[in-house]
Amino acid sequence: MKSGSDTHDQIREIAWMHYIAGLTQSEIAQRRGLSKMRVHRLVQAAHEMGIVKFFVDATPADCVALETELIAAYGLRSCTVVPDAGLPATMAGAMPAVASAGARFLHGRLESTEKLVFGIGAGRTMSEVVRALPRIRRRKAEFLSVTGDFAALSAANPFEVIHLLIDKTGGTGYAFTAPLIVDTPEDRALFLRQRSIQTSFHRLRSADLIVLGLGHIGPGSFFQSFDLLSDGEQTELARGGVVADLAGNLLDADGQFVDSGIAQRMLGMDRALLQDREVVAICAGLEKWQAARAALRSGHLTGLITSRGLAEKVLSVV
Repeated sequence: MKSGSDTHDQIREIAWMHYIAGLTQSEIAQRRGLSKMRVHRLVQAAHEMGIVKFFVDATPADCVALETELIAAYGLRSCTVVPDAGLPATMAGAMPAVASAGARFLHGRLESTEKLVFGIGAGRTMSEVVRALPRIRRRKAEFLSVTGDFAALSAANPFEVIHLLIDKTGGTGYAFTAPLIVDTPEDRALFLRQRSIQTSFHRLRSADLIVLGLGHIGPGSFFQSFDLLSDGEQTELARGGVVADLAGNLLDADGQFVDSGIAQRMLGMDRALLQDREVVAICAGLEKWQAARAALRSGHLTGLITSRGLAEKVLSVV
């Protein structure tokens, strides 16, 4: 019998990956962020429900193929590509499916009863992921914001994202008590000397997993949506070759960090903390394809959860 948290679509997807795509249960567990026991239970449920015959119906084989390509091209450990389901390949169209996949991944990691420390990004994508996350009581879970706040009071604010995670899990959480962008480099230096900021960076050193969204530059970006930068400052970013924001760090199209200009005023995650740990980005919509490719090229991602349209675009542009 399947549990309440095992949806029919998930059981069907795991069955397809195992029996048609030929992935082992261990490989599926790593790619989907699930325990091996959970994958075994899902495979067993597929048998009990009678959906495993000669093939698994209505499962997107092309998505699994895209996952395999992305893993090979960028050295990822895990990857999930969700179908566009006939919806526009924009952020708005792709968000529901991508957020659901992100919530499933996070829920899989929260199945562990051991103490786990999560670095959590903010923004619209992470807000939707956390909203889609089922309640799961994990008092040993600790959630740490990886960037400063957006000032605007919205569900995408880091404080709101962390608060909702605490509410859904019963765990503990700590917000990054500073703005994302300050007025001058001198202000940034002053904030970085504050004990609360140093404590946040110290806590993040113990993070087992970093889960975050990716910011892009241009129309519809969070810089624009939350009035974080003026039109002139956004133009400055684009002229400087910036295409992505990764945990409050700016990247150019080659995945190199940009340290000049506005980057000198941003309070994001210490980039050294992105190394030698699991970092999974969740990204929806073709608007973000350059940001996704830059983050992948940076070598700091170990996992990606995205939509089919975006995955195809990233793979099609050398």
